Amino acid sequence: MSKNKLIVKNTLYLAIRTLLSLFISFYTTRIVLHELGVSDYGLFSVIYGTVAFFVFIVSAMNDSVQRFISINLGADNYPAVSNTLKNSILIYFSGGVFFCFFLLLIRNYVVGHLLTIDLNSLSTAKEVYIIALFSIFISIIQTPFNALVLAHEKMSFYAYMAIFDSLSKLIVSFVLIVLPYNKLIIYSLLLLLSSFTSFCIYVLYCYKKFPLSFKGGVFSTKIIKDITMFSFWNTFGNFAYVCRTQGINIAINIFFATTVNAAYALSATILNAINSLTQSLVSAVRPQIFKSYAEMNEQRYLTLVTYCSKYTFSFLFLISCPVLICTKELLSLWLVNIPPYTIGFVRLVIIVALIDSFSSSIIAGVQAVGKIKVYQLTVSFFVFISLPFAYLFFKLGLPPFSAYIPLIITSLINLFLRAYFLARYTNFDFLIYFSRVVLPCISTAVITYAVSYYINTMLSPQGVLLTLLACSFYSLIFLFFALVFVVSKPEKKIISMTVISKYHAYRIRK
Repeated sequence: MSKNKLIVKNTLYLAIRTLLSLFISFYTTRIVLHELGVSDYGLFSVIYGTVAFFVFIVSAMNDSVQRFISINLGADNYPAVSNTLKNSILIYFSGGVFFCFFLLLIRNYVVGHLLTIDLNSLSTAKEVYIIALFSIFISIIQTPFNALVLAHEKMSFYAYMAIFDSLSKLIVSFVLIVLPYNKLIIYSLLLLLSSFTSFCIYVLYCYKKFPLSFKGGVFSTKIIKDITMFSFWNTFGNFAYVCRTQGINIAINIFFATTVNAAYALSATILNAINSLTQSLVSAVRPQIFKSYAEMNEQRYLTLVTYCSKYTFSFLFLISCPVLICTKELLSLWLVNIPPYTIGFVRLVIIVALIDSFSSSIIAGVQAVGKIKVYQLTVSFFVFISLPFAYLFFKLGLPPFSAYIPLIITSLINLFLRAYFLARYTNFDFLIYFSRVVLPCISTAVITYAVSYYINTMLSPQGVLLTLLACSFYSLIFLFFALVFVVSKPEKKIISMTVISKYHAYRIRK
């Protein structure tokens, strides 16, 4: 199978996996929110979010390990793959133990002083905190195996596991319905069991499918240093992002009620859904970006970065446009009760995610080069700076929506910065990228939104069926404009030739 066909195949696997997982995840959230209640759901989100905040250093190594494995695979250096895997497992396990032990030591401070938690819920919060530590530890030690699967481009297994994970969480949510008490603690324990099961399956699959990666391999201080230093600078991006996301969650908890935390958590669910779609598309291309760079095939390397950026935004807006226009109607289909501020949070978080979607493949391009020190220092500063601005806005008495103003501005700044650094390190053309990718995509999105909003205002669709039909129509409007303004002439020719050849092949089989 050719490399391009493999990318298409993997993209389809991951896109289907993500859409199914999102559908299941949204339905699961509906059940969990209803069974736990707005207050307990907000408590759950702030506890898990706070614990996740402290493990950013170890989680940052995920892309790092995949980068080193993919580079070695691209160079056909299989002994180096074994060395990388063996040393990364040691790094992850050691890092996971260290951070979980540290988080355990500061449990009373985090739950009792850092967070604003009702006294009646304090005991429950401490228990959920402990369970969250175990869940996150499992996620940490699983990441080298995730990286191995993705580097070998086994996206079908990756897709099946994501669907399995979503289905297990759905089953857990159904269990909540029949539980008479302690729902929050039982929910956390069952999620821990789900994570452990997924981890075991990943380990067994990797041992069976990639036995050569586990044979031999030596512990090397040089490899540990290379991975750790790359991850150290990569950590700045993760640290800033987690600071921004969970820091705003904590700031909301300080200035507002837990019901606003619930609204923020729901918008974060939407953000995670969009980011999952982004990562699905980029995950199919990222290994090829790394391998093309290792093969010194710069033309293919830059082409993959550019095309992935353009079509990631286009695919996400195709799905997001109806949500931006029919937010209230779609949330009503999803949730039994919509917490205050949820509608505004969802619309704003979609705008942030769409801007960031341009950057995903550019980030992979910079990671392939490996020169990330100055890049991460610069980009991370602008990601992090949005948090104190959000806190300042809350302090001045502005509403919760104001937190997204600095987020949108810094996302735009970082898009330019990431493209600049890629152009600095490679032959990536900064101006051509913005003139042929960013501007056509944004212009098409604005035109589509304006036309769709006008139609929605005129028709005002009511009921589930009409709302879904309207949403489908708005997506088709964007698809039409994208084919006209976003897809280039050579790409249109390739698409038409592919469709014609598939049609003729179908007629022959028939």
